[in-house]
Amino acid sequence: MDVHIRRGVVPQELSGRVRQTPLVQVNERGQLRYTVRNVADFLVSGGGEVIIDSPHADDTPDIAVFLLGPVLGFLGLQRGLFPLQASTVVIGGRTVALMGPSATGKSTVAALLLAEGAELLSDDVTMIDMCAPGGPAVLPGVPRQKLWRDTLDALGIAPGRRLRRLVVLEKFDRPVFRSFDGVPRRLDAICRLHPRIRQLPDGPRLVPQSGLPAVRVLHDCIYRRTAADLLGLSDRVFQACATLATTLPNHALTLPDGLGTIARVGPQIGRLLTEAA
Repeated sequence: MDVHIRRGVVPQELSGRVRQTPLVQVNERGQLRYTVRNVADFLVSGGGEVIIDSPHADDTPDIAVFLLGPVLGFLGLQRGLFPLQASTVVIGGRTVALMGPSATGKSTVAALLLAEGAELLSDDVTMIDMCAPGGPAVLPGVPRQKLWRDTLDALGIAPGRRLRRLVVLEKFDRPVFRSFDGVPRRLDAICRLHPRIRQLPDGPRLVPQSGLPAVRVLHDCIYRRTAADLLGLSDRVFQACATLATTLPNHALTLPDGLGTIARVGPQIGRLLTEAA
């Protein structure tokens, strides 16, 4: 995605008729204003321009966190892409999206798979081109992961740069240049990390999902779904969910409880995902 990012003044209120939530404004031209208190205001326009209004220096990590997270999702929506809250890996030549809400272990499982030879395609936000030749395709993100301190400790990974400077947050940036796939890939399977079924005494397993339950799970994992509604994209997004639910294998990935246990079953997870895709 080619995007022009610059510093500038972001108005407190967008011009024209505006639909809004406490943090997001969208006007009739499709411009989107996003506020992160004490960090920055962002103006996202046309799927290709971002204006940052912030009192903080350019190298403040807090700005990058929101630029590569929510703002990236807004740009994708404006471009007609489908943003999924997922980390996507290429394993055994197959592309698998690991989706779920925050704190369900997406980046943790992806880090385990990278240790087993997989490649990262995107972390946390997965952009899907629903109109790609050959079927829905995942566009590459950036060669980095966001991991909590306890995950880094459990996996024996040295922490990189702290992601937030303006607040106390034990989450770190992990560069993965050597394990990154920078080529768009056809999506082969989707796995939902389900927090309600993680308390298992045994190893990981996959539970197939289909039909309306699969559509509902996908809909729940749309990245910044409220912004999609404000942009008038609700019908298009729902159709994308239905397409992914009916044309691709969908599973719930169940995991044993505890980071230490999960860290020991990385090879098993890799085998399951390769077979499912």
